[in-house]
Amino acid sequence: MQMARKPITEIIEKSKQLLEKEGELSIRQISIRLKSQWRTAKKALDTMKALGIVKVRDNDKTERVERLYSLKK
Repeated sequence: MQMARKPITEIIEKSKQLLEKEGELSIRQISIRLKSQWRTAKKALDTMKALGIVKVRDNDKTERVERLYSLKK
């Protein structure tokens, strides 16, 4: 059984809603909550970053290299 593709606009909108609710999330956390592939979530976040909607920072609380995304105020 093949999953239906979600439009990138839907992924962007749901990512924005998630970030409004949760504050700061990694690409992996967003992709799991949206039930989407990591690559698709990254593409949506990169688009949002280019549009000036989100900002990115490196997580300094864990040993794993992780980028955290949050909405710009």
